[in-house]
Amino acid sequence: MSELFLTVLNMSLTASYVILFVILIRLLLKKAPKVISYALWSVVAFRLIIPFSFESIFSLMPWNTNTVPIPHDIIYQENPQINSGIEVVDSFLSKSLPGPATGASVNPLQIYIEIGACIWVLGIIVLLIYSLVSVLQLTGQLKSAKLIEKNIFEAENMKTPFVLGWIRPKIYLPVGLKAEERSYILLHEQTHIHRTDHIIKILAFLILSVHWFNPLVWIAFMLMSTDMELSCDERVLKEMNEEIKKPYTNSLLSLAAGTHILNGSPLAFGEGNVKGRIKNVLNYKKPRFWVIVFSIIIMAAVGIGFMTNPISSPSFNGSSYRVEEILYQAPMYSFGYTLDTAPQYSISSDYQLYSKQITDEDWNMHNGLYTYKISKKELYALFNPPYDKAHEAISQAKLIYLADPNDDNQTFYLVIQLKNGDVLLAVGYDNEENRHIRWLFRLEKLSDSNGEAAGIKLNTKDDNMDGQITSFAWEFINKDIVNYESNPEVNIIDSKITRLELIETFDSLADAPIDVYALEYRLLPEDLSKVVLAGGMDVDEEGWLKEASSMGRPLIVVLRNSDSLKLVGTLWTGEVSGKLGLEPAIQSLLEPIVPVPTVL
Repeated sequence: MSELFLTVLNMSLTASYVILFVILIRLLLKKAPKVISYALWSVVAFRLIIPFSFESIFSLMPWNTNTVPIPHDIIYQENPQINSGIEVVDSFLSKSLPGPATGASVNPLQIYIEIGACIWVLGIIVLLIYSLVSVLQLTGQLKSAKLIEKNIFEAENMKTPFVLGWIRPKIYLPVGLKAEERSYILLHEQTHIHRTDHIIKILAFLILSVHWFNPLVWIAFMLMSTDMELSCDERVLKEMNEEIKKPYTNSLLSLAAGTHILNGSPLAFGEGNVKGRIKNVLNYKKPRFWVIVFSIIIMAAVGIGFMTNPISSPSFNGSSYRVEEILYQAPMYSFGYTLDTAPQYSISSDYQLYSKQITDEDWNMHNGLYTYKISKKELYALFNPPYDKAHEAISQAKLIYLADPNDDNQTFYLVIQLKNGDVLLAVGYDNEENRHIRWLFRLEKLSDSNGEAAGIKLNTKDDNMDGQITSFAWEFINKDIVNYESNPEVNIIDSKITRLELIETFDSLADAPIDVYALEYRLLPEDLSKVVLAGGMDVDEEGWLKEASSMGRPLIVVLRNSDSLKLVGTLWTGEVSGKLGLEPAIQSLLEPIVPVPTVL
């Protein structure tokens, strides 16, 4: 239920943005036919009931709703984050969210969301019961109504005309209407039926019941009901000519003064906003052709703009890159790169950064990338003049990630994703005297070489060895499954390897080459809510447990002989720092275990 509640919250947030714009556009279209304003509310309904959409360059949405603002795994995140795409809002809301309490078995945020979900369901039940009671009371009052013709009835105890019914709607009129008055009131109610307003109103009320906690949805429901009535009034004036304005307004006044059906019922056509309806009837003039055309164009543009999502920027992780353009080289250095000599870079699906010089065969690991908060002013200050081209490029920065290898040169890497989807990579040095960027590259994607797109890349050229390495990986994964299932409430129902790739080879550490493989995998629990996530552990968008932990990601270390492999052991990316950090870690695995002498 908590997941469903989060889905509804995300839809409500998206629809709130659309509601505000529809209200604004509704004011701008004041002189347009009210049926245009009425039709615009269908865009709001779409956003309130459909949690996804297709992408378009014409989208007016500030974020792509296929990526939800409130992630479903937020209750399992160590630092809960809201991702609406509006940085100021995200920062404020994310800081206000409680993180996991130290030593607690349940995240406080999980408790709050479960309580919120229960209150949400209770609110829906209350509204539906209220609506059902009002319909039953109304049905009881209509038992004495007399059939006049077809589906038209007269009720003595009612002074307001209305439509009742879903499949075979009936029109109920007050007793004592004059023939002329009866004709246009009847036309008004028949227009409701012809346009299926009796069904639309009930569906709108059901949507309102689901999103009852959002005040903007209540406002939208009331304005939609008003536009429904105003557009019906205009249809009557158009069909019967404008000369009936005065008697029509007199009827509205007299009917409004009578006994109404229950307020809050989704069947309550024409009860509210009598003053607005009278004013609209008196001011009605047949709209000019250009006004109609302009209104239809606006309606179409708004519909496409708010029913579609903006084209999402492609993810930069899980890919390898070459340098497409050198945007900046610090002027104080004599050595520089050209496009032919610049390094290649690779970013794994778990945001591990690797680089390789053009003359090297092996990739160097530079630790993981993490979100980095830095102002444009601070970022600009890392460049020494001339820097115009660099400043122009990073002015379009959307997301910035940092990798800090902690090497002797105090190197740091910034991966900068631009608003148009381009990826920049900055290489700099962080010494105490002068923290600065030495190179800024614009990267070009070569291939999806890591993560799920890459799958398994063993590079052994031997099927037998491939099977051995995969067997080592599954041995490690099965141990992790046993660890999870040590909790009797946890049941892992599926598992998969998403990456098993050779990242380093050492020829001089042992009698045979030592190969290091990066392992990434996913585990699917039967019930995610039963899994207690420790620090660093994470869940993907589909509910699969990631291999990540506070120690980083696993590395499988093997000794490669001519015809077989031997498992040396397992390391973690959090324990090592690049290739230099791997060597001593592997040496410690290779050291023989010294037996402890037995004391007799």
